[in-house]
Amino acid sequence: MNIFHWIKNIATKQSAVSRALTLFLPLDQGVSTRADYATLAKEGFTQNSVVFACIKEIAGAAAGVDWLLYQRLADGGRKEILSHPLLNLIQRPNPLQGKFEFIESAIGYLYVSGNAYLEMVGPTGEVSSPRNNHAEGSPPREIYALRPDRMKIVPHPVNLVAGYEYRVNGQTVYLSRDRILHLKLFHPLDDWYGFSPIQVAALAIDKLNAGDKWNSALLRNSAVPSGALVSKERLTDEQFSRLKKEMREQIQGIRNAREPLLLEQDLDWKELSISPKDMDWIEGLKFSALQIAQIYNMPPELIGLQPATYQNRKEGRKALYTEVVCPALNRLRDAFNNQLTPKFGKDLFLDYDKDKIEALAEDQESLWKRANDSQFLTINEKRHLVGYDDIPGGDGLVSVNPNPSS
Repeated sequence: MNIFHWIKNIATKQSAVSRALTLFLPLDQGVSTRADYATLAKEGFTQNSVVFACIKEIAGAAAGVDWLLYQRLADGGRKEILSHPLLNLIQRPNPLQGKFEFIESAIGYLYVSGNAYLEMVGPTGEVSSPRNNHAEGSPPREIYALRPDRMKIVPHPVNLVAGYEYRVNGQTVYLSRDRILHLKLFHPLDDWYGFSPIQVAALAIDKLNAGDKWNSALLRNSAVPSGALVSKERLTDEQFSRLKKEMREQIQGIRNAREPLLLEQDLDWKELSISPKDMDWIEGLKFSALQIAQIYNMPPELIGLQPATYQNRKEGRKALYTEVVCPALNRLRDAFNNQLTPKFGKDLFLDYDKDKIEALAEDQESLWKRANDSQFLTINEKRHLVGYDDIPGGDGLVSVNPNPSS
């Protein structure tokens, strides 16, 4: 494209911010994420029990929530649709996964890397190009959660995103912008990619991982702090090598833990290291674990970081859904309704079934009771309060008799 024509196209964009973001980005140049996904996944998720537990709880809870499909009516109300190809797609996203595993993967990727990419595959399964961004009119038959480390965003001078490049085994597949649902967590310094919570928790994760390795080394070395053998006389090279070999064979290792040490001649054992108690080791590890739980907004009693009772687990489960799972599902719902639902027809929208979340049942019941007992709200105001749309003739007050026996 002629450079002057490109700049002219940028000038037609109303947003000055968008022009500033794309002015110095060559066309068709992929923008790669700044975070090392392999490190985030390995050091954070696969080797740290706290991060693993947090993401597992969030993704599993989100995957277990049911989805509903509605149609907007001309009078402003809505009608639930019980059977539809879109509902079938949510229940069976692709031949390899069901709803639970698919949503668990999507939310898991989101909270590991800060990004999740969902590919919509149409009936033909054709591969599109970043230069061809027309909307695919036919509804998709399958949808897949793609690995974030293999995806690269291709910027566009006007629309910010021209398309996506998916690279695996040396091969690159070009995907149009309308074919990918990109979920991302807020990043204050990046215009294309989301911010991973693991990056914030990196220092606490490193402490915990180092602590686990240190404790493992203690077990391998007889589970006591290291010390030194002090000799009053200089040992020959042969004596030194023999003594070192005997120490390794007879003292080190789990099987030899607390075995007595037999010293020859004038050898004396001197303790060198500081004990874990003096270093306040356990409390330091607990604090790092609580830091990670705080970053993921995870109630610590749900992942074994604090004593759990029936009541605090119940409150913790409620907090998990209210503060973490529901916002994650809101993000997924909006992405569905922005790009996926319109492909199946107009006036359709998806939503998750909040009423069937057991942890929130008590709050929902209390909300219904307050709405029902209110004497100063109209029918439609009560319906809005519990999440329903207006109905014709619902703008009048309902008289509630405080004394039904009279």
